[in-house]
Amino acid sequence: MRLYRRYWWRRERALSKVLQDMPFEPEDVTSQATWWPLKDLIDGRWLAVVKHTCSFPPNVFEEVILNLIQNPNINSSLLFRADLLYDSLKSPEPGYSATTKASVEQALSQLSTHSVPQDGLPGFSLKRTIVRRMVPRNPQLDKPIAQTCQIFQTEHNANEQTTVVIYIPHVASSSEIPWYHPNVQALAYLHTWRTPVSPGNVSVPPGLFLSPKGTVSVHYRLFPDVSAPLSDRLVRTAHHLLSTLHKHGQGTLNGYTKRVHHDQIISQQRVQDTYTRLKAAHARRLCDHWAEQTDSSKHVFEDLSIASFLIELWKDMYKPGASKQARNGILDSRSAFPGFVDIGCGNGVLVDVLVREGYRGWGFDARNRKSWDILEPSTQRQLEQMILVPQPLLDMNPGLRLENKGESPKMLSKILFRARAFSKAQGREVKWHNGIFPEKTFIISNHADELTPWTPLLAFLSSSPFLMIPCCSHNLSGLRFRAPSKFNSYSADKLAPPYFASNVTKSKSVAITVASSGQDDEQPRSGSLKDLQQANRSKQPSAYAALCDWVSALAERTGYEIEKEMLRLPSTRNTSLIGRNLSAVAQAMDPAARLEHVKRIVVNEGADGEAWVERARRSWLDKGEEH
Repeated sequence: MRLYRRYWWRRERALSKVLQDMPFEPEDVTSQATWWPLKDLIDGRWLAVVKHTCSFPPNVFEEVILNLIQNPNINSSLLFRADLLYDSLKSPEPGYSATTKASVEQALSQLSTHSVPQDGLPGFSLKRTIVRRMVPRNPQLDKPIAQTCQIFQTEHNANEQTTVVIYIPHVASSSEIPWYHPNVQALAYLHTWRTPVSPGNVSVPPGLFLSPKGTVSVHYRLFPDVSAPLSDRLVRTAHHLLSTLHKHGQGTLNGYTKRVHHDQIISQQRVQDTYTRLKAAHARRLCDHWAEQTDSSKHVFEDLSIASFLIELWKDMYKPGASKQARNGILDSRSAFPGFVDIGCGNGVLVDVLVREGYRGWGFDARNRKSWDILEPSTQRQLEQMILVPQPLLDMNPGLRLENKGESPKMLSKILFRARAFSKAQGREVKWHNGIFPEKTFIISNHADELTPWTPLLAFLSSSPFLMIPCCSHNLSGLRFRAPSKFNSYSADKLAPPYFASNVTKSKSVAITVASSGQDDEQPRSGSLKDLQQANRSKQPSAYAALCDWVSALAERTGYEIEKEMLRLPSTRNTSLIGRNLSAVAQAMDPAARLEHVKRIVVNEGADGEAWVERARRSWLDKGEEH
């Protein structure tokens, strides 16, 4: 018996591994008239399209289904999201907007017409009913529609369990179906599961099952005027739906967990609704007159996304009664918007959109951009070509001191003098800024490169909130470097701050603290060197994650509480770090004490004022690259 059980375990482990590694090859069952299970359960207009074996049980299937219901954009890039209007297992959410409330009332009034009755499936019980509104990415092409999603399960069957999930769009005819939805009256997923039985009293561990135990399939309920054979598009859609479900089911079974979480500060619905409005108002005029050599669609839509997030963030920060920020000493929620500055504003699109939306502010960059000339004169007046030389560097480097004579600053530094002489020959005057802005000005740093690590320091000097989106890694001298980690032996770059290398954690998260250093993990005395190296690589943060960690640490050293939001941008550099809350100790510091505190940080980082100004001079003279 013991030998038999050992053989059985080895067989099942091998078979389980084979099943998980099998390529996805669904079976077309449209011609199998004998395998139409929903035809017998509901009515004759249901058609089975594709099916495939699966290794995930009903609880995993239901978890994946609920995620797909909440995020239809996983299946279709034409969709933004789904707004859940009704859930039979949850109480209605308070505070609906007037538009959403009207949609909820309309959807509920149609629920009885567009749903399967509770006793509509013999032998099944209705577990859950959800009504969602699918929101398209481009409402000018496709309209949003409501859809009922119902989950049924078999009752009192210990050996086999069947789960049916039915989607019914709220339409009266096929002509009302938008392009992003299959042109069918309803569609369904059918998951069947045979409970594994082990020999004797051997228990089955999680993730290990006996042979092919389950199947999952996609079914259509056709409109009365449609019959088989199905169109190629409907068949491809069914294959895609089943493929997505199968991939997510197997991934969940194997322990996959989502690492990137969006919408932690502002809800997806608010940002995307504002983005849709801004896109309709500004995208065409900006793209049609684009003057840069870069891709207009990427930069315009990226800046529209950032503007959408900022507008919704500011609504929360500056609305009457938003007291958290007021209590923390940065914002007076009863006052008007204090204005913004976009440091390293690049093409100026973000400034243009925000100014047109009624927010006071301006932006500057070391280089004048062609795109500035296509903007309205009112926006052009808010854009400046200007070099930023932070006040701490000026105070710490006597050779960089600046004198003002009238309205035209005189550059005493030889480096800045050369830039000034060159620009005068072209009829331009070098302008500079020391990085100290009017108190509480909201500072924006979007892919500002050299200015990124200075953003929280400058914000601290002005008692300002800020948002920064890091991109390329530069230190406080403006030189390229890689923020270090313990996995590169603290020697990836000689310019790396030594304190950070000795305190960096293994975490890939952005908002880390560097208060204490941990001991190195004890290495195993035996095992595969290849596996050990692979494990270390999997723990090592990327260069971008290390940069985000480092600038977050700089902000925390000035007393900011850093909030992180992963923005929905057409860019892999989409981590936004927001500082809008200061510690009580930082609040109590006067401007002179703040400046001295920043100087200590700058000295500790080994910043070089001459190197910074030389880098600024080159940015002024060269075309460089645009992000």
